[in-house]
Amino acid sequence: MRVSGSVVVIAVLDGGSGAGLARRFAAAGTAGMLIADQYAGIAEDLAAELDRPGCPVVGVCGDIRRPSDVAALVDTAEKHLGPIDLFAVAGPDGERIISLADLPDHLDLERLAELVLLVGEAIGELVPPQRRPERTATAA
Repeated sequence: MRVSGSVVVIAVLDGGSGAGLARRFAAAGTAGMLIADQYAGIAEDLAAELDRPGCPVVGVCGDIRRPSDVAALVDTAEKHLGPIDLFAVAGPDGERIISLADLPDHLDLERLAELVLLVGEAIGELVPPQRRPERTATAA
């Protein structure tokens, strides 16, 4: 997996921390990172700390358990950093890195659905069933 020169999205789940992962990616020479945390301010503060010439870092608030938030992360990363190479999920029980080498430079809806599926699998690997938050239906 090529890290140097890659654009990376790091999504942090409740109970996880993306700080160490983001620092490792920065040290390995990534071309840019988008860090997402579901709590406002956390990703933005980390992005401000790590942002440097040659490796812009963007921090946003988002919950990757929601497909619409995954779509927004992809759009934001591509707008500010270019095509995504790696998508990392940091959860309470570890990290999972997904290489997007097989996906096209621009994620259309079909490819985005594939990414959402991969992200869902990564979440399942990092969060034991008894620790997953209950999903409740909300009225639209």
